[in-house]
Amino acid sequence: MVEDEQGNAGYPQGAYRGLTVGALLAEARAAAGRELADLARETRVPLRHLMAIEADDHEALPALPYALGFVKTFARSVGLNPESVGAQFRAETRLTPHVPSAPSLEPLDESRLPSQGLAVAGLAVLLLVIGGLGLYGSGALDPVPSAPQVAAPAPAAIDTATAAASVPAPAPAAAAPGASAATATPATIPLSGPVTLTARTDVWVKIYSRITGRKAFQGLMVAGSIYKVPEDNGPLVLRAGRAGEIEVSVAGVKLPPLGGSVETIDGVVLTAPALAERFAGSAAAAAPVQGPASQAAPQPAPR
Repeated sequence: MVEDEQGNAGYPQGAYRGLTVGALLAEARAAAGRELADLARETRVPLRHLMAIEADDHEALPALPYALGFVKTFARSVGLNPESVGAQFRAETRLTPHVPSAPSLEPLDESRLPSQGLAVAGLAVLLLVIGGLGLYGSGALDPVPSAPQVAAPAPAAIDTATAAASVPAPAPAAAAPGASAATATPATIPLSGPVTLTARTDVWVKIYSRITGRKAFQGLMVAGSIYKVPEDNGPLVLRAGRAGEIEVSVAGVKLPPLGGSVETIDGVVLTAPALAERFAGSAAAAAPVQGPASQAAPQPAPR
């Protein structure tokens, strides 16, 4: 750590290479043990904007001057040099400052001026619009996230019981040597076995006990890293800022995605029964098991 010209502590120039601004801020926040909700209350930056900064979702941010101010405030709150982080954000973003058009200097035609009543009505509408934008910016109008809807199992295409009664059944074919029952049934989510998380890209996660509040892991999982959820500490839950970038498997069976690539999730219980219930009716989307031997194979240790 060094100090800039104003005496503010921060990382030296060039130390941020290799990480985007979002990944850098998420890593620094995790190292400081801070929560996004706490930073939103402390800095008065809307929570959805802090989440968009960590996810590098610049399209969800306001105009460049406001977004740059939010980034600098975020950096200052987690102990980073706001000017260095702001300069990197300018280099990464495609946001552009709003350039106001030059006002016309032509004299106004008094006959074309609005009446007093119309001017008052226009002022009232303008005040309503400003008030609505204020509520939107504060996050008061953000929709409450709903639980993911699970697709119902497809009904049987036909009822074969009546047809089987009238048509003689063919003689059963002899089973091929070495064939297993697992290849004759669709893949299902196991109700027991170890739960493993694999990061497709760099993603910040928090794994903790909702009952005790104890953290089993919190920080940045780099792309390709694997975390095996402990089974002897009670049920643990997952919070992640980029749900779709985390691959979850139970006893070697890969589950469907937990959410979108930039969707934030919280409270996902990381046990085999809870995950099987979460994806009930979507078992066909799970990756097929390669025979009983694959379920018995040892799982990789967490990094």
